[in-house]
Amino acid sequence: MYKVGNDIGGTFTDTIFLDEATGELLVGKVLTTPGDPSEGAITGVRELLAQAGATDAQIRSLIHGTTLVTNAIIERKGAKTALITTLGFRDVLEARTEGRYELYDVFYELPKPLVPRRLRREVAERLTRDGDVLIPLNEQEAEEVVRQLAAEGVEAIGICFLHSFRNPAQERAMAAIVRRIDPRIFVSQSVEVNPEIREYPRASTTVANAYTQPLMERYMGRMEDGFKAGGFRGALHVMLSSGGITTSDVAKRFPVRVLESGPAAGAIAAAFYGELLGANKIISFDMGGTTAKICFIEDGRPTTATDYEVARVHRFKRGSGLPIKLPVIDMIEIGAGGGSMAWIDRMGLLKVGPQSAGADPGPVCYGRGGQQPTVTDADLTLGYLDAGYFLGGKMALDAEGARRVIQERTATPLSTDLARAALGIVEVVNESMVNAARQYTAEQGKDVKKYTMVAFGGAGPVHAYYVARRLGIERLVVPFRAGVTSALGFLAAPASFDLVRTYIAPLSGLDWDKLNEILAEMGTEGAALLKAAGIRDSDIAIHRSCEMRYIGQGHEIEVPIPPGRLGPESIDTIQENYDREYERLFQRINPGYEVECLNWRLVARGPKPKLTLKRFPAGGRTLDQAIKGSRRVYWHEFGEYRPCAVYDRYALFQGASFDGPAMVEERESTTVIGPGGRVTTDEYLNLVIELRI
Repeated sequence: MYKVGNDIGGTFTDTIFLDEATGELLVGKVLTTPGDPSEGAITGVRELLAQAGATDAQIRSLIHGTTLVTNAIIERKGAKTALITTLGFRDVLEARTEGRYELYDVFYELPKPLVPRRLRREVAERLTRDGDVLIPLNEQEAEEVVRQLAAEGVEAIGICFLHSFRNPAQERAMAAIVRRIDPRIFVSQSVEVNPEIREYPRASTTVANAYTQPLMERYMGRMEDGFKAGGFRGALHVMLSSGGITTSDVAKRFPVRVLESGPAAGAIAAAFYGELLGANKIISFDMGGTTAKICFIEDGRPTTATDYEVARVHRFKRGSGLPIKLPVIDMIEIGAGGGSMAWIDRMGLLKVGPQSAGADPGPVCYGRGGQQPTVTDADLTLGYLDAGYFLGGKMALDAEGARRVIQERTATPLSTDLARAALGIVEVVNESMVNAARQYTAEQGKDVKKYTMVAFGGAGPVHAYYVARRLGIERLVVPFRAGVTSALGFLAAPASFDLVRTYIAPLSGLDWDKLNEILAEMGTEGAALLKAAGIRDSDIAIHRSCEMRYIGQGHEIEVPIPPGRLGPESIDTIQENYDREYERLFQRINPGYEVECLNWRLVARGPKPKLTLKRFPAGGRTLDQAIKGSRRVYWHEFGEYRPCAVYDRYALFQGASFDGPAMVEERESTTVIGPGGRVTTDEYLNLVIELRI
């Protein structure tokens, strides 16, 4: 029986089969099909089934991640969506928080709301800030609003009433009216999607969910039908942005929760390898065809956040996008991938990205019509890649086309030679990743030199050595099958679901009966969702926390909450947890100020899957037998092309050791080890590279 992970990226769709009996991994890559991503996913699975000589019936479970939701919001390709809100709050999506992400730019631009003003409607209803009904919902008016929107051809409606997180009754009544008048319309309620304080992020998250619901419904339907047609009868799951997995039914209800499902899987995979290697401080470096992602992992857990932005006007400027107020693995995403295009700006300076050639047409060397030089073209020109062994020879690269376009579009305009132009592209993209990593490191308050880098993705192993070296990292690990490591993350993630409720009160003034009722309600809901995914009651773990602050502050920190029923006797423990976390973050505490509780969070989590990978003992082989040949590679340390040994990853063995410069090739990726690097392989055929900084 097989467990299958399927990662639909911007350029390639990666598929991995894990044989649960032997630990053997079967992997494959196919080009992503942007028109219908499910086609590439199904093709990838079909190819590996044929390779394994297996049938769909042998797949026990299939877990996948997709960029579909993110792309739909960025490209504005979601459903025709309306917003129904409280009288007087029609323009909350444009008023935002009234903050500016560029204080002195009078021409600064904000993202357009997903719902145009003509489809934002108000109804008479009002709750007090405590959730008491001030004005009951005018059902007659509400029915007329729904009829008008249905006549407009609206496919989805988001409902977000003022203070509804305190009392969901009127939002639920509004949703019932929509379903009664036109059951075809998809409905998203803020009390289900994001029931917490702060009006604009709550409305933005709810609208984004409604906007992508019809698209996700159709997409998941095609996935289910496509696999079932071949005889698949296992469970189809989807990765959440928070790093857990959920059922396809939950993904259809809450598509906004899978915005970052692919990148999240990469972070989970890096955490898995960190535990495998006994390293408790990991920095994951995932570089694919379109973007690079960097994430910190400590003690086996990636760092998480509850604030995220999508469709930023300026990719790296916080506040320039649409806020999504849901748990997400905290990482920095950089517009730097194998498909990132090189260009010359008006000042005559070389730039790389964030624009990407994607899967269609892709880099020039793919021979699919690309016209602009990319990072992959530069890697090929420098000798990092073998034109005849890309994807194990499945896809031949056009080396001459890559050299020609770099010469015409980069070398000639910059009055330099071909090799230096190609090296310039690589060094610019490397430096952009290094700079982004340094900024992210400073924001997180981390000392990156204490971390082990785990590098993967199609382009990650090619660029990781020089990125790690410039960051001062001394240990780099490139997993076996690094080109599809993200897909392994789907198999290493537990089933989980995050819930939140707002209950604002000073720690000393909490109504303990009310709080315990809220926590019990969330626990019941979370457990029910996991049981629907096949998790037994006895295997469900509940983790609770609260977002707290000193009274008068505008921002909160997340603090763990003790298990069991809470009461006045819990105050000291919660206060101690708050003080400890606050001091860790800010190096001080304020004993004279009272603490306030805001958002209560609960994570229901199933057991972590146990993955047993195949081991590769030393056997009777020698290192010479692993050398498949040599090729000329341009090294900036030498300023010229020099012959370089090329190792066959599949011929290596436990304990193999050699020095750089060297190349290690496998079907899905190539690892570049520069001069000064020392490589040792472990029992799982991971490359452990010591950098002599």
